[in-house]
Amino acid sequence: MRQGLSAPDGSGTWGIYGAFNVVANLVRKYEPTHVLIAFDKGRSSKRLALDPEYKAHRDKKRDPSKPMDQAFSLEFRPQLEIFKLLLNRSGVPYLSIDNVEADDIIAHAALSNNAVFDRVVIVSADHDLQQLIRQNIFVVKPSISYKDIVEEVYDAASIIEEWGVEPWRLPEIWALMGDKGDNVKGVPGIGPKKATKLIADHGNLENALNDPKVVEFQDVVMLASALIKLDTDDELLFPPLGNLQFNPIKPGDPSAKKLEDLFDELGFTQVKDRWKHNTLWNEILPFGRKLQ
Repeated sequence: MRQGLSAPDGSGTWGIYGAFNVVANLVRKYEPTHVLIAFDKGRSSKRLALDPEYKAHRDKKRDPSKPMDQAFSLEFRPQLEIFKLLLNRSGVPYLSIDNVEADDIIAHAALSNNAVFDRVVIVSADHDLQQLIRQNIFVVKPSISYKDIVEEVYDAASIIEEWGVEPWRLPEIWALMGDKGDNVKGVPGIGPKKATKLIADHGNLENALNDPKVVEFQDVVMLASALIKLDTDDELLFPPLGNLQFNPIKPGDPSAKKLEDLFDELGFTQVKDRWKHNTLWNEILPFGRKLQ
C-alpha cells in the first residue's frame, strides 16, 4: 500500500487505494461470476455466549494515547467506511451483519453454495478459514502488495500433507492448541506438532481427550472446539445468491456518475482511467500461479 496517499482534501486514502486495487487484481485473475467481500461487525454473539472472554484481549490492548492506536481510530476506521462506499458504488457485493464475524459469513457463503460452482476461491490471510477447504473450495493467502500479488494457494491435498487430516478436521487439532489470537485457551504446552501427533495417535479429538496430557483439560478443549469451528448457519440472514453476481458499474450506466465523482473525491485518477477504459475489472494480469 502507498502509505501516506491522500485525497485532494488531505484525508488519508492509502488503505482504500490498496484494498480496492487488491480486489480489482483478484477479479482480473479469477474472473468470478459471483463475489462477496465480508466484514466483521462486532464480535460473534454466539461465541461470546459460550465465552465472554472471547477476543476480549484485543480491546484491552488498544490504548488511545499510543500513536498506532490513534492512527487506527483517526485514519483507518474512516477509510474502512469509505472503502465500503466505494464497493457499493462500484457494484461489488459486500456484507456485514451485526454481531457476526466475517469468517462466519464466509463459511456460510462457501459451504452453502459450493455445490453450485465448479470452484469457490476464498481470499484471506486468516488461517481459520482453511477448515472450509473442500475439493472445489480453495483458500488463497495473498501478499499485501496491490501490484504483483504473490499468493499461497491451499487445497485439500496441501492441508493433508501439512496437518495429516482433512481440512474440515483442522478444528480438532486447533482445539488442543488453542488460539492466542482469539483468546481461546488450549492445553498448556501443546503446540502444532504435539496436537497433530495426538490426533494421529488417537484417531480423533474425542479419543484424544482421554490422553494423560489432555484429560484434565477436557472442558477447555471442548470449549475451544466450539469457538474455533466454522460451519453453515441456517439462522444467518444471508442474501440470495443472485445478489452476489458480479456485475460492476460501467461507464454509461445510470449510477456511473456517482462512482466517477467518488473517484475524483478520492484522487484515484489512475483507477478512474482504467475503469473508463474497461480494464479495471477485465484485464488479466500475469501474476502468481493460477488454480488448476
